[in-house]
Amino acid sequence: MTKRIEVSLSDLGVRVLEDGIEVRHISDCSIGREGHRTPIIHQGAISLSKRDRMHHSSLYNGAAMPFALFFEQDLACAFHQGPTSAPSHGCIHLNAIDAEWLFDWAGRDPIELEIMGPYPVSPVRQATP
Repeated sequence: MTKRIEVSLSDLGVRVLEDGIEVRHISDCSIGREGHRTPIIHQGAISLSKRDRMHHSSLYNGAAMPFALFFEQDLACAFHQGPTSAPSHGCIHLNAIDAEWLFDWAGRDPIELEIMGPYPVSPVRQATP
């Protein structure tokens, strides 16, 4: 089975696919703020092998990063549970349910990952009145 995650920064959406079929669409997420943008990645198959169910950031005062799936080792960027109403330091914040689901779904399998731009004006989804 081929697993793939596609992130659209401009739409603030995460598509999760198995063998080309979407199994989940996550729209409750936020991305990196100005000065700490989430990296655009066009790498194909990579392994999200650095995983930690309850990671604490050594860069940001021990900030909790539950269900962390790291995708950019040099910048320490990851998918993880975090406030989706606030921009991050480059990570992709997901709500608690989606973060745990993605962490469990990823397992130890190789994952194809693509993070596409362009970068949006706001790194969080704007609330509709």
